[in-house]
Amino acid sequence: MFTMMAGILVFSLLLAACGSTSTTTGTTPTTAAVTNGKGCMKVGVLLPETATSARWDGKDRPLLQSLIPKQLPGATVDYNNAEGSADTQQTQAQADLTKGDCILVLASVDSIKSAAIVSAAKAKGVPVIAYDRLIYSADLNYYVSFDNTKVGALQGGYVAAHYQSFVTANGTTNTVMINGAMHCSFQRVPIARLTRCLLPGLSKKSMSNSPLAGPMRPRRPRCRRH
Repeated sequence: MFTMMAGILVFSLLLAACGSTSTTTGTTPTTAAVTNGKGCMKVGVLLPETATSARWDGKDRPLLQSLIPKQLPGATVDYNNAEGSADTQQTQAQADLTKGDCILVLASVDSIKSAAIVSAAKAKGVPVIAYDRLIYSADLNYYVSFDNTKVGALQGGYVAAHYQSFVTANGTTNTVMINGAMHCSFQRVPIARLTRCLLPGLSKKSMSNSPLAGPMRPRRPRCRRH
């Protein structure tokens, strides 16, 4: 699953990096500065954290560090992990831009604050690919993720299909839905689809929904996938 998404990301990198950066004066070709990712050989990878999910360092990091140079021969990867801090991630992104990274792959800590990274990159002609977590910016170049609607459908379908066995095993009819940060698309979209799958059972009272924790208040909590 992670390999597939990393592969799609690399395809996006190829789209961003394809094309020529040379200009011709008479018969002598000259090399222009990398702009908008064309001919890019320095890719900055910015991942969000390690505390709540082992996938970022355990799966995504080795895949991206392996696949990017294979598909862009000669390319180097600058890897960063923000360890859950949006401010740290902005500092890391600025450092990558200062070093001359010409494409940024960004799995954001905060989908809203990361818009500042996209703006800073755009000012330098550097495209940003949002990796797994959508960034709320009109200047974003690409977004690569799972089918989050399908994720919600699978989750809801599983709960609906196994609810009665849970009741038998545990002797309770309560269903608790605990939502995460609702400004984060990777949480909001699956939850919407999951709820649609469960509504028929809830309306028939074949399930009882006990909302111990509803949508979090809009105070920009960190986005986390568990």
